[in-house]
Amino acid sequence: MRGKRSRRQVDRLENILILLLVCSALFLLHRTGIFQSITGQGTGGGSESFLTGVQDTALARGTPVRLMVQTSAGRYGVQYDQEKVDSLYQQDLNDLLMASVDAMDSVKEVSQETWQQAVTQSSAWVYYDFLYDVSFTGQSSRGEGAARRYLITGRNGRAESVYYYNEGSETYYQGQLRESGLPLPEALESLPTNQGRFAFEDGELSQLLAPDMMLLSQSILCPVYTASNPVADWGAEEREDLLNALDFNLRASAIYETADGTVIQEGSDTLRIQKSGKVIFHGAESGEARFQALSAREKDLQIKAEELLAAVAQGEAGEGRMLCQAIETLADGSVELRFCRLLGGAEVQVWEEGWSARFVFSGSSLTGFTIYLREYTPTGQTRGVLLERQAAAAAAAQGQTGKELQIYYPDNAASELRPGWSVRENHKEG
Repeated sequence: MRGKRSRRQVDRLENILILLLVCSALFLLHRTGIFQSITGQGTGGGSESFLTGVQDTALARGTPVRLMVQTSAGRYGVQYDQEKVDSLYQQDLNDLLMASVDAMDSVKEVSQETWQQAVTQSSAWVYYDFLYDVSFTGQSSRGEGAARRYLITGRNGRAESVYYYNEGSETYYQGQLRESGLPLPEALESLPTNQGRFAFEDGELSQLLAPDMMLLSQSILCPVYTASNPVADWGAEEREDLLNALDFNLRASAIYETADGTVIQEGSDTLRIQKSGKVIFHGAESGEARFQALSAREKDLQIKAEELLAAVAQGEAGEGRMLCQAIETLADGSVELRFCRLLGGAEVQVWEEGWSARFVFSGSSLTGFTIYLREYTPTGQTRGVLLERQAAAAAAAQGQTGKELQIYYPDNAASELRPGWSVRENHKEG
């Protein structure tokens, strides 16, 4: 009897301790905001609700290509120099963006004029441009949980509002920050000024360029690169490394040569390594897929595509970084992801396609991909481009008034890449 009573007392004490631990954990979660998720309930027309959690989104993994900051001293902007953009972004501007987006409340649709007033009437702000829409919630099927441009405004050293622009839907949004806002990084006040502005603030250029195009007063110098096809120097060893990286069983695969390269077949899966540097994969239409994302969510599809990009490149990509430029649902319900290469923040347009890699998923299963293997190496030389005013006049003469211009590198299999201006086509939702 005494032994049973003692055991019951021990069990009761264990249950009390477990309850106390659970209560303590819940208290810490509430106080620290770990796994924080917000449902921001807007009011009135155009309001949207969001379940955020930006620490696990494309926005958290991405890096902007343009930044501009306004402080009491003036404005400082940087573009087409990715090292400078990255350095500035790491000066607490990344933390500011993540925390601000996660703290948005009462998100509502606003006009372009409201966005512009936020730029001209706010005493302090930080502007981010990711070149393409990047997801920060993954909760909206219409794309409101993604944006290309972000503007965080504040006063008295604290952020107050987040404005963002979804390029796919051509829509501006505003979200108020909960409570008293977040502190703006003190390091911003020590930045130099270089008279950054937007086209809508320039009387003449506002009639020639897209209003939100970012402009700097100084001329733009871009590096010149050599371009090469790494596959041209591949032998059996490099080919075998690629097959191992993609989990092809060499003993179970049929390998044969064609006029344009090598074909590898294993079961219903086919891999083509073309002499031009193009790597093409076609997966089985039924059965278990060779490459499977964790889920059919856009975030997981992008992560899987990025893993395969790294496996195929095998460290031979040279300069630049890959950027997801579009995630689109096709007519048959499959999802297409397209990636482009950036050199110093300027996009590389490969042949007639423009993109550098393309992946297609059916659900979470990869059905195929096409990757252009190109290696870019800086020559140590730089090349200037036309001033924005001259480029805008040239575009207007070709009937492209009011368009956004961007510097790009055309790669048409030439041995050298030189920068130039191109008219940016709006990536509007179909």
